[in-house]
Parts: sequence; structure tokens; C-alpha cells
Amino acid sequence: MDPSRSKANLVLLITSILLGVLLVFSVLIYHRVCDITGSKLDFSQQQDLASELTDSKLYAQAVAEYQRLLDSGGLSKRKRANINYIMGNIYLDHLNDYENAAARFIRAKVLNPESELRDKINKNLVICFERMGRSLEAQRQLERSTDLNQTRTKKRGGVVVARIGDREITLNELEDEIEKFPPSVQAQFKGKEGKLKFLQSYIGSELLYHTALRRGLDKDKKIKEGVFRFKKQMMINELLDEEIPQDAQISENEIKLYYDAHKDEFKDQKLDEVRSQIESELKKMKQQEAYDKLIKRMMEAERVKIYDDKF
Repeated sequence: MDPSRSKANLVLLITSILLGVLLVFSVLIYHRVCDITGSKLDFSQQQDLASELTDSKLYAQAVAEYQRLLDSGGLSKRKRANINYIMGNIYLDHLNDYENAAARFIRAKVLNPESELRDKINKNLVICFERMGRSLEAQRQLERSTDLNQTRTKKRGGVVVARIGDREITLNELEDEIEKFPPSVQAQFKGKEGKLKFLQSYIGSELLYHTALRRGLDKDKKIKEGVFRFKKQMMINELLDEEIPQDAQISENEIKLYYDAHKDEFKDQKLDEVRSQIESELKKMKQQEAYDKLIKRMMEAERVKIYDDKF
């Protein structure tokens, strides 16, 4: 056989083998891409995932999933605006990242200028700039969003009794704040003089609060810990109000039995003279008993173990 022809056949054989290998790899890659594409979440599923992550307080992961939604393309401006608004709220309310929050709100506003969320976006932008310590930019934002004060006035209503810059304080707002106090305290702020006195105090508190925000004190570790402890105690108090009767009924027989058992403490006082005192003490005892039962039930349910030998 001619050596040159034999060599040409060998080259052709090797070329055919390489082409076959390349074809196999191409097929494998094609199927792999199809598998990946087929396993991708659709828009609704991706949105549900991001929402579930937010509900589970996995905020950074939720933001990443919302970003994947935006990166997927093909979304209308309205949907992109809504997603940016959601991300802005996560950055603002949960991650304390005010720069990214402001950027997201601005994107949402630019993408959908006529959005029904316009007033909320403007309000949140003001909050972001305040918390970044950029009070001048916050003021400019207030001036640009003419609907913001109108919305606040419609919500609060009433006669304007003071202004802090462009921020209006109405009589209704002032009275709403006064009504948050116990009746005994509210009595101090009746009439014109009382309301003026409260207004001055209220304005002072608002000025101090916004100054503290501009200085970033809301991010201070001690403040955050204090807020957490206060919130924790408020939640505990609310639960106890639900679980433990606050107005336990005390029978006449219980009052007499207590009086007879503690006569030495009352000395020469008659039952009618100490009735209210006894009733109050018996209510406390019943509440303490209910509290002890509640804690015991919870400890059993959570399988609590106390290692008293370690003390």
C-alpha cells in the first residue's frame, strides 16, 4: 500500500474519532442545559420563595432571590418597580442599610412614576435620608413630594396648630397623642393652656428624636438592646394579660376565711374596714397561682431541665 495513502487514511480516522467525541460532548452539554433550564423556578415560584425567606427572617437571602427575579429579565416596569419597593423595605426595616434602601426606592419611583405606592416611597425616602444623617436631602425630598403633606393632612385632619419645617402638626394629631396617656394624666392637658403645654413638650420630643436619627443613634448597640428588652417585656405583658385573669372574682366566703386566718395582722380592725385590702390581696394570690401553673405547663411542654447540682 502506498505510504502516503495509508497516512491520509490514518489522519481521516483520527479526525472522524475527534468529531465523534465532540458530538457526544455536545449532546451531553445540550441535555445538561435542558435539565438546568427545566428545573428553574418560574416567576411565581421564585416570588413565593423570596416571600417565604422574608417571612422566615432570612432577609439577605430574600434580597438575593428578589435580585434573581430582576436579573431574569422579561418583567414589566411595573413589576420591576414593585420588586424594588419590596427590596427597599427589607433594607430599611430589617437590614438597616439605608443607602441601598434609598437606591431601591428611587428605582421604584423612576420605573413607575404613577405607582399607587408613590406616597409611601416618598415617605420612606425621607426616612432613609434622615437616618443617613442627610437632613438637607430629606428636606429636599419632602419639598419634591408635594403629595406627602396632603396625605398626612387627610389622614390626621383638623386645624394646623404648629409646623416643624414643612411638617404640619394638627389639633387632631395632638389630641390623639394626649389620649394615649392614662385618664389621670390626660386631665393635665385639658383646655387651651394644657394643650399648649403638651404641644411644646411634643415639639421638643420630635426635634430631639429627629436629631438623634440624623446622628445615627437608632443603630447604636445600646439603643438596639434597649428596644429589644422593652419589646420583649411588652410581649410578655401582653401574653400574661391574655393567659391570666386580671379581674378574678373573689367570693364573700373567701374574704371571711382570709380575715379569720389573719386576724392578728388586722388587730382591732373590723372586716368591713379591711375588705378592699383583703380582696386585693386575694386577687394577687390567684394571679400568682395562675402564673405558676402557666409556667409549669410551659416548662413541661418544652421539657425544661434545671441542673441545680451545678450551683
